[in-house]
Amino acid sequence: MKTMKSFLGICAFSALMASCLSDQENYQAGFYVDHPTSNSGVNAYYANNVSDSLLFYGYGNWAIEDYVLDVNGYDNSWLTVPQKKGYGMMYIQQKLSFLQNTTGKSRWAAVRIVDVNHSDAYAPLVFFQYATRGDGSLGNAADVKSIVGSDGSQIELAYDELHRPTNVSITKEGSLLSKLTIAYSDRDSIMTVTDRTSEFKVKYGNDFQPYLLANANDTVGYYRYYGQLSDGTSYPVSENKVFNFRHLGMAKNSCVTHCFPENGVSLHSDSLRNIERKFFFKDGKRVGDLSLTYSMKDNRSQSVDANQLLQGVEECDPYLLVSLFRYTRSTSIVKQATGKQGDADVSYSVETDLNADKSIREMRVTSGSQTITYTFNY
Repeated sequence: MKTMKSFLGICAFSALMASCLSDQENYQAGFYVDHPTSNSGVNAYYANNVSDSLLFYGYGNWAIEDYVLDVNGYDNSWLTVPQKKGYGMMYIQQKLSFLQNTTGKSRWAAVRIVDVNHSDAYAPLVFFQYATRGDGSLGNAADVKSIVGSDGSQIELAYDELHRPTNVSITKEGSLLSKLTIAYSDRDSIMTVTDRTSEFKVKYGNDFQPYLLANANDTVGYYRYYGQLSDGTSYPVSENKVFNFRHLGMAKNSCVTHCFPENGVSLHSDSLRNIERKFFFKDGKRVGDLSLTYSMKDNRSQSVDANQLLQGVEECDPYLLVSLFRYTRSTSIVKQATGKQGDADVSYSVETDLNADKSIREMRVTSGSQTITYTFNY
C-alpha cells in the first residue's frame, strides 16, 4: 500500500511506503523532501550558482546514489553531495555544492535518496543548470575589466568570484558620468546598489537579479507595457513581446520601451532573443526611437552588454551595461540601427573584432562621419 502525505504543509515530494502484506512485518519507509523543491520536479540553477540546501526527513536508514537520466547533457560530475548515508527517523540538513557551468551548454544531474532496507522507497532529485549566468552571459564568458574609447571615454568594472558585477564607473575626458557599487549578502539574499548618493536594497533569487530597485526618492527597473484599444481602454501586453525599463525619480525620469518581434520570444534563460525596436522617453515625452538589426556574433561571450555602447557613453545605462536587468540584453551584437533622435534622422553601424573565446576585442561604432573605437580589456 502506498500513501502520499504532506509534512507540516511544506514538502513538495514524498515517497512513503507501508507494508500491509500478511507475510511481511509491518514497516514505514520513505522520505519527505523539504528542499530543494520545484513544481515541475526539476530544480533549475544558473551557470554561476554554486550551492543549495538539501533538507529531508527519512523514516529508515538511507543512502544517496546517482540516478541516471536518459537526457542529453546528463553529467553528475558537477554536483557534490557531502553526506551520502545516514540514519532514519531524523531530519537531515546538508549543503549541496555545484561547479560553475563553463561548458557553454546546459546540463543535468540527478540523485535519489534510497531506504537501504526497502529499495522500493526512494525520492529522486533532478537538477538542471543553465548554460548562462543570471545576467544572461554564458557561463564561460570573459569578465571585462575596462573599456577604453577613442573619444576619451573609459569604463572600469569589477566582479566577485561568481562573476557578479560589484563596481562600474563611466567617465569621459576625466568627468564622471555614472558610478554604481553593488554588494551581495548571500546569507540573506540582499543586494545593495549604491548609485552615487542613492542606495537601493532588494531581495534576489538564484539569478542574482533585481526586478525593481526602489527607495524613497527613486525607482529603477521593469514596468509593464499597456496597449490601448480604439475605445481608449488599456490592456497589459505580455512581457515576451514588449516591456518598459524606467528610471523614475527626482534626478531622472526616463523610459525605454523594448519591443521584441511581434509574435514574441521565449524568455527562457538560455533562449536566443533580440530586441527589434526601442522607443526613448524623457519626462514623459518621446525623444527618439531605433530599429535594430543584428550580426551573427554572440553578445553573451563577454560579461557586459556591448550593445549599450551604441549611442556613446553619455547614453550608456550602467545598470544595463552590466546586465542587472537581463531581459534588456539582446543575445546578438547589433550590426545596424536607424531611427530618430528628436526630429533628426540617426543611423549607426557596428563592426567588432573578437578574441579566440568569442569575446569582443574591439568594437567600432560609426554614426555619420564619426567612428568611435572601443577597446575591451579582460
